[in-house]
Amino acid sequence: MPKLLHDPRTVARDVPGLFDAVFPRLTTGIVAYLNKRKSSASGMQPISAELVEQSSLDRAMLFELGVAAGEMLLTSGNANWEECKRVALARQRRYFDAELPDKITDVDQVIAELVGRNIATSIGQFAVERAQPVIVAPLIPGLRWVASGRGDFSTGSSLIEVKCSNRNFSAADYRQVVLYWLLGYAAAVENRGQEWSEGILLNPRLGHYVSFKFDEILHVIGAGRTKVEALQLFASMVGDDRLR
Repeated sequence: MPKLLHDPRTVARDVPGLFDAVFPRLTTGIVAYLNKRKSSASGMQPISAELVEQSSLDRAMLFELGVAAGEMLLTSGNANWEECKRVALARQRRYFDAELPDKITDVDQVIAELVGRNIATSIGQFAVERAQPVIVAPLIPGLRWVASGRGDFSTGSSLIEVKCSNRNFSAADYRQVVLYWLLGYAAAVENRGQEWSEGILLNPRLGHYVSFKFDEILHVIGAGRTKVEALQLFASMVGDDRLR
């Protein structure tokens, strides 16, 4: 019987105990401290709650449209809305029983375009600052029963994840991006991938982001473990089929 594989996003969301065993100090206090470091990229425009309330779409689908628009603005300079709809629906159907209305309203499109432009503006600036190209959907390597997956964006050794929430970034958001780093580090050790040096959580809805060096955050949340020790513990745990 083939092994059941779980994509990294699902593991980060649904198996938090696995992460907590490796990085036990990602507490609410640490999350609050990290969130206090949020910044805004020049040109980002926060989207008001009043405008979002006018949308006819499910919120997850609305902001998935915005992310798809951001990708197209970064890669081609304009957003094809029929293609945005196709991409957004395909992504939502990976995790949910999603449906998209035959027609999106003018308000829906305005919001999605604002999200997309905030993504393109901020990530474009990150790329210029790092003198590196933007990669859409960078590979997140797998490890044992954790399948490979795709992140949102990267530039150089900076991994960027987009969260369109109306709140600050959560522990789950940090957990996801640190897990992606850990999988990348495992691949780098085995000469089959790269290790990310920086994580960026971007909220194009509220118009801000938090950036951090992985070495810095690992020192805080890792209970004194080196990254080699953290990887060894993680690898031993994902080798245990009972955790799947």
